[in-house]
Amino acid sequence: MTASGLKISFDTPTNDLALFVTRLTNYSHTQSSEDFSEYEERIFSQIRSSNSLETLKDVETLRMYRDLYWSFGMDPTKLRVSSEALMRRVLRGENLWRISSLVDVVNLASAYHGVPIGLIDEGALVGNLRVRTARKDEVFVRIGGKGLVCKGREVVLSDDEKIVCFGYATHDSEMTRVTPQTATILLILYGAPGVSYSKLEQANSITLEMVDKWVDCQVTDSEYYRAMQ
Repeated sequence: MTASGLKISFDTPTNDLALFVTRLTNYSHTQSSEDFSEYEERIFSQIRSSNSLETLKDVETLRMYRDLYWSFGMDPTKLRVSSEALMRRVLRGENLWRISSLVDVVNLASAYHGVPIGLIDEGALVGNLRVRTARKDEVFVRIGGKGLVCKGREVVLSDDEKIVCFGYATHDSEMTRVTPQTATILLILYGAPGVSYSKLEQANSITLEMVDKWVDCQVTDSEYYRAMQ
Protein backbone atom coordinates (compact mmCIF):
# COMPACT_ATOMS: atom_id res chain seq x y z
CA MET A 1 0.00 0.00 0.00
CA THR A 2 1.35 3.45 -0.89
CA ALA A 3 0.56 6.92 0.38
CA SER A 4 -1.90 7.29 -2.49
CA GLY A 5 -3.93 4.37 -1.16
CA LEU A 6 -3.61 2.43 -4.42
CA LYS A 7 -2.58 -1.22 -4.16
CA ILE A 8 -1.13 -3.10 -7.14
CA SER A 9 0.20 -6.66 -7.08
CA PHE A 10 2.08 -8.74 -9.66
CA ASP A 11 1.22 -12.38 -10.28
CA THR A 12 3.02 -13.55 -13.43
CA PRO A 13 6.00 -15.81 -14.15
CA THR A 14 7.85 -12.80 -15.59
CA ASN A 15 9.89 -10.56 -13.30
CA ASP A 16 10.96 -6.97 -13.96
CA LEU A 17 7.46 -5.75 -14.81
CA ALA A 18 6.90 -2.22 -13.57
CA LEU A 19 4.31 0.54 -13.61
CA PHE A 20 4.39 4.29 -13.16
CA VAL A 21 0.95 5.40 -11.93
CA THR A 22 -0.30 8.97 -11.59
CA ARG A 23 -3.72 9.99 -10.35
CA LEU A 24 -5.35 12.83 -12.28
CA THR A 25 -8.10 14.62 -10.37
CA ASN A 26 -10.66 17.35 -11.11
CA TYR A 27 -10.66 16.21 -14.72
CA SER A 28 -12.64 18.24 -17.25
CA HIS A 29 -13.46 16.38 -20.48
CA THR A 30 -12.61 18.77 -23.34
CA GLN A 31 -11.49 18.58 -26.96
CA SER A 32 -7.98 19.38 -28.15
CA SER A 33 -7.26 22.92 -29.30
CA GLU A 34 -5.81 24.19 -32.57
CA ASP A 35 -2.64 25.08 -30.66
CA PHE A 36 -2.30 21.43 -29.65
CA SER A 37 -2.68 20.33 -33.28
CA GLU A 38 0.26 22.56 -34.22
CA TYR A 39 2.31 21.17 -31.33
CA GLU A 40 1.38 17.62 -32.37
CA GLU A 41 2.67 18.24 -35.90
CA ARG A 42 6.04 19.29 -34.49
CA ILE A 43 6.24 16.08 -32.47
CA PHE A 44 5.24 14.08 -35.57
CA SER A 45 8.16 15.66 -37.45
CA GLN A 46 10.58 14.62 -34.70
CA ILE A 47 9.27 11.03 -34.75
CA ARG A 48 9.55 10.82 -38.55
CA SER A 49 13.03 12.33 -38.65
CA SER A 50 14.47 9.67 -36.32
CA ASN A 51 12.49 6.56 -37.35
CA SER A 52 11.09 4.73 -40.35
CA LEU A 53 8.75 1.78 -40.83
CA GLU A 54 11.73 -0.27 -42.02
CA THR A 55 13.89 0.46 -38.95
CA LEU A 56 11.16 0.37 -36.30
CA LYS A 57 11.90 -3.29 -35.59
CA ASP A 58 15.38 -2.26 -34.42
CA VAL A 59 14.20 0.30 -31.83
CA GLU A 60 15.50 -1.11 -28.55
CA THR A 61 12.55 -0.11 -26.37
CA LEU A 62 10.00 -1.61 -28.76
CA ARG A 63 12.02 -4.84 -28.98
CA MET A 64 11.71 -5.25 -25.23
CA TYR A 65 7.92 -5.07 -25.38
CA ARG A 66 7.87 -7.51 -28.31
CA ASP A 67 10.02 -9.93 -26.30
CA LEU A 68 7.60 -9.59 -23.40
CA TYR A 69 4.68 -10.48 -25.67
CA TRP A 70 6.48 -13.52 -27.07
CA SER A 71 7.14 -14.72 -23.50
CA PHE A 72 3.36 -14.80 -22.93
CA GLY A 73 2.64 -16.58 -26.22
CA MET A 74 1.42 -13.38 -27.88
CA ASP A 75 2.54 -12.56 -31.43
CA PRO A 76 3.60 -8.86 -31.40
CA THR A 77 3.42 -8.66 -35.20
CA LYS A 78 -0.32 -9.35 -35.00
CA LEU A 79 -1.16 -7.90 -31.59
CA ARG A 80 1.01 -4.82 -31.34
CA VAL A 81 1.79 -3.00 -28.14
CA SER A 82 -0.02 0.34 -28.26
CA SER A 83 3.07 2.55 -28.46
CA GLU A 84 4.36 0.73 -31.54
CA ALA A 85 0.95 0.83 -33.19
CA LEU A 86 0.81 4.60 -32.65
CA MET A 87 4.33 5.10 -34.00
CA ARG A 88 3.43 3.13 -37.11
CA ARG A 89 0.44 5.38 -37.78
CA VAL A 90 2.64 8.46 -37.54
CA LEU A 91 5.33 6.96 -39.79
CA ARG A 92 2.69 6.07 -42.39
CA GLY A 93 1.80 9.76 -42.52
CA GLU A 94 -1.51 9.27 -40.74
CA ASN A 95 -2.91 11.45 -37.97
CA LEU A 96 -3.81 10.17 -34.53
CA TRP A 97 -7.44 10.06 -33.54
CA ARG A 98 -9.29 12.97 -31.96
CA ILE A 99 -10.98 11.64 -28.81
CA SER A 100 -10.42 14.18 -26.04
CA SER A 101 -7.62 16.44 -24.86
CA LEU A 102 -6.35 13.77 -22.44
CA VAL A 103 -6.50 10.79 -24.78
CA ASP A 104 -4.95 12.81 -27.60
CA VAL A 105 -2.04 13.91 -25.39
CA VAL A 106 -1.43 10.38 -24.08
CA ASN A 107 -1.41 8.92 -27.60
CA LEU A 108 1.08 11.55 -28.73
CA ALA A 109 3.34 11.01 -25.72
CA SER A 110 3.31 7.24 -26.20
CA ALA A 111 4.23 7.56 -29.87
CA TYR A 112 7.02 9.98 -28.96
CA HIS A 113 8.82 7.92 -26.32
CA GLY A 114 7.72 4.39 -27.31
CA VAL A 115 6.33 3.43 -23.89
CA PRO A 116 2.71 2.20 -23.75
CA ILE A 117 0.26 4.17 -21.60
CA GLY A 118 -3.17 3.26 -20.28
CA LEU A 119 -5.97 5.39 -18.84
CA ILE A 120 -8.44 4.08 -16.27
CA ASP A 121 -11.53 5.69 -14.78
CA GLU A 122 -10.71 5.05 -11.14
CA GLY A 123 -14.37 5.27 -10.17
CA ALA A 124 -15.12 2.21 -12.34
CA LEU A 125 -12.63 -0.04 -10.55
CA VAL A 126 -13.66 -2.80 -8.18
CA GLY A 127 -11.08 -3.62 -5.51
CA ASN A 128 -7.34 -3.67 -6.20
CA LEU A 129 -5.26 -3.86 -9.37
CA ARG A 130 -3.22 -6.90 -10.35
CA VAL A 131 -0.88 -7.69 -13.22
CA ARG A 132 -1.53 -11.35 -14.02
CA THR A 133 -1.96 -13.99 -16.68
CA ALA A 134 -5.42 -14.15 -18.24
CA ARG A 135 -7.64 -17.13 -17.51
CA LYS A 136 -8.63 -19.44 -20.39
CA ASP A 137 -11.89 -18.29 -22.02
CA GLU A 138 -11.96 -15.14 -19.89
CA VAL A 139 -13.67 -12.39 -21.92
CA PHE A 140 -12.22 -8.92 -22.20
CA VAL A 141 -14.31 -6.06 -23.63
CA ARG A 142 -12.13 -3.46 -25.34
CA ILE A 143 -13.04 0.17 -25.93
CA GLY A 144 -15.72 0.17 -28.60
CA GLY A 145 -17.43 -2.92 -27.20
CA LYS A 146 -15.62 -5.69 -29.06
CA GLY A 147 -15.10 -8.77 -26.90
CA LEU A 148 -11.87 -10.78 -26.93
CA VAL A 149 -11.75 -14.35 -25.63
CA CYS A 150 -8.46 -14.99 -23.82
CA LYS A 151 -6.41 -18.11 -24.53
CA GLY A 152 -5.23 -18.27 -20.93
CA ARG A 153 -1.66 -17.09 -21.44
CA GLU A 154 -1.87 -13.33 -22.14
CA VAL A 155 -0.55 -10.74 -19.72
CA VAL A 156 -3.28 -8.41 -18.45
CA LEU A 157 -4.03 -5.82 -15.81
CA SER A 158 -7.23 -6.49 -13.87
CA ASP A 159 -9.17 -5.36 -10.85
CA ASP A 160 -10.97 -7.83 -8.58
CA GLU A 161 -13.76 -8.24 -11.14
CA LYS A 162 -12.51 -7.76 -14.70
CA ILE A 163 -9.60 -7.13 -17.06
CA VAL A 164 -9.01 -3.41 -17.40
CA CYS A 165 -6.08 -3.60 -19.83
CA PHE A 166 -5.40 -6.44 -22.26
CA GLY A 167 -1.89 -7.25 -23.46
CA TYR A 168 -0.21 -4.96 -20.99
CA ALA A 169 -1.34 -1.81 -22.79
CA THR A 170 -2.58 -3.03 -26.14
CA HIS A 171 -6.26 -2.37 -25.38
CA ASP A 172 -7.96 -0.51 -22.54
CA SER A 173 -11.35 -1.70 -21.32
CA GLU A 174 -14.74 -0.35 -22.32
CA MET A 175 -15.73 -0.81 -18.67
CA THR A 176 -13.10 1.61 -17.35
CA ARG A 177 -12.64 4.04 -20.24
CA VAL A 178 -12.49 7.78 -19.62
CA THR A 179 -15.83 9.51 -20.29
CA PRO A 180 -17.18 13.05 -19.86
CA GLN A 181 -18.46 11.91 -16.45
CA THR A 182 -15.05 10.73 -15.24
CA ALA A 183 -13.62 12.75 -12.37
CA THR A 184 -10.50 10.82 -11.30
CA ILE A 185 -8.18 8.94 -13.65
CA LEU A 186 -5.23 6.60 -13.26
CA LEU A 187 -2.59 7.27 -15.92
CA ILE A 188 -0.35 4.20 -16.18
CA LEU A 189 2.97 3.72 -17.99
CA TYR A 190 3.81 0.04 -18.48
CA GLY A 191 7.40 -1.17 -18.15
CA ALA A 192 8.78 -4.40 -19.63
CA PRO A 193 11.89 -6.42 -18.70
CA GLY A 194 14.92 -4.50 -19.93
CA VAL A 195 13.22 -1.11 -19.91
CA SER A 196 15.20 0.81 -17.30
CA TYR A 197 13.78 2.83 -14.44
CA SER A 198 15.40 5.96 -15.91
CA LYS A 199 13.70 5.35 -19.28
CA LEU A 200 10.30 4.94 -17.63
CA GLU A 201 10.85 7.92 -15.35
CA GLN A 202 11.80 10.14 -18.28
CA ALA A 203 8.80 8.98 -20.32
CA ASN A 204 6.54 9.56 -17.33
CA SER A 205 7.93 13.05 -16.83
CA ILE A 206 7.46 13.97 -20.49
CA THR A 207 3.92 12.64 -20.49
CA LEU A 208 2.92 14.56 -17.36
CA GLU A 209 4.43 17.77 -18.73
CA MET A 210 2.21 17.35 -21.79
CA VAL A 211 -0.84 16.59 -19.64
CA ASP A 212 -0.19 19.61 -17.43
CA LYS A 213 0.07 21.88 -20.47
CA TRP A 214 -2.82 20.62 -22.56
CA VAL A 215 -5.37 18.96 -20.25
CA ASP A 216 -7.70 20.56 -17.71
CA CYS A 217 -6.97 18.46 -14.62
CA GLN A 218 -4.89 18.28 -11.46
CA VAL A 219 -1.73 16.15 -11.74
CA THR A 220 -0.62 14.45 -8.50
CA ASP A 221 2.68 12.78 -7.63
CA SER A 222 3.50 9.55 -9.42
CA GLU A 223 3.98 6.16 -7.76
CA TYR A 224 6.38 3.49 -9.03
CA TYR A 225 5.37 -0.18 -8.71
CA ARG A 226 7.62 -3.12 -9.54
CA ALA A 227 7.25 -6.88 -9.41
CA MET A 228 9.12 -8.50 -6.54
CA GLN A 229 12.15 -10.52 -7.61
